[in-house]
Amino acid sequence: MLNFYAFNSGKYEVKKDKWNDVNIEIYYHKGHDYNVDRMISGVKKSLDYYTKNFSPYQHKQVRIIEFPRTGGGFAQSFANTIPFSEAIGFIAAVDDEDKDAVDFPFSVTSHEVAHQWWAHQVIGANVQGATLLSESLSEYSSLKVLEHTYGKSQMRKFLKDALDSYLQGRTFEEKKEQPLMYNENQQYIHYNKGSLVLYALSDFIGEKKMNDALKNYISKVAYQEAPYTNSIELVNELRAATPDSLQYVINDMFETITLYDNRIEDVTSKKLPNGKYEVKINFEVAKYKANDDGKRVFKDKNGKTLTYKKKGEKYAVESYPLNDYVEIGIFGEQTIKDKKTEKELYLKKVKVNKIDNSVTIIVNENPIEVGVDPYNKLIDTQSDDNRRKI
Repeated sequence: MLNFYAFNSGKYEVKKDKWNDVNIEIYYHKGHDYNVDRMISGVKKSLDYYTKNFSPYQHKQVRIIEFPRTGGGFAQSFANTIPFSEAIGFIAAVDDEDKDAVDFPFSVTSHEVAHQWWAHQVIGANVQGATLLSESLSEYSSLKVLEHTYGKSQMRKFLKDALDSYLQGRTFEEKKEQPLMYNENQQYIHYNKGSLVLYALSDFIGEKKMNDALKNYISKVAYQEAPYTNSIELVNELRAATPDSLQYVINDMFETITLYDNRIEDVTSKKLPNGKYEVKINFEVAKYKANDDGKRVFKDKNGKTLTYKKKGEKYAVESYPLNDYVEIGIFGEQTIKDKKTEKELYLKKVKVNKIDNSVTIIVNENPIEVGVDPYNKLIDTQSDDNRRKI
């Protein structure tokens, strides 16, 4: 058990519930019961997902305890006890009518409950990459609970926020940016990039295969005495679960700093006599590695690079050699409860080995928008040009 405790005191109201044989207790200041039910729901759904996919929960209760925002706007997970700031949980205003709003009390709860596995069952050695085993894996776990609760379409916002926060963070790096598996407690890497990378890997190899690898890892290293596990052991477990055709993803996501410049160049759509729609999409994919000082590297170890220059353009687009799978999406519109929402008409990964690409796709309904890596699963430095309205 991690030697890590919290002390809280106050005049608390308590709301109790149960998940199987686990007691759930929410300690809150009188009158601050706005989001208590959201927290209980977050605890239940998190325990359900993590227990099914990773390992059994190790305690007899889960307690969430409010503390004043003068102590800071954060939450922190100790053994079966989660101190939770009123600012981001108990008095946070969540607009259920806003489809772009984030349910912070639910989201933070699922992240902190995940720490009962990642940092309280799996304890990393105090070396480079340690926070991949705690923060990154907890955020990945939370994203999966959110996806199963709110649906796939809502994940685009979470993933794009993570991507934008990572890109912003690396621009302010004062020393050296490290690859994810060697990060040195750099929050923009282990939290923002880490959550995006692990979610993307689960998308590439499949959620079940990803979670089976994590379950196997936990069975090997949970509740260790010293010497403790490290990020190399985790990545090796993920590598073993990844097919040969996707081994490049492990190198790109964990071992190096790899970024993309993907964009939609042009799109046309026409209705066919049979009522379906033919969509033609021209798109660019460019990839590069970065040094720890942010300098771009386009050549591989054999000195090979790709270049493409359109007629009339002054500068050529450069890219690290490509043999990558990139997602192409086509989206329509649907009305749910009197609200227009996005509808996925087509989503598939295509293999690209050149910068300039073109595809023609037939869909059954009127397309409104297309995208290359439309859910922002790759680390794209200009993610705003990934989608285009038709």
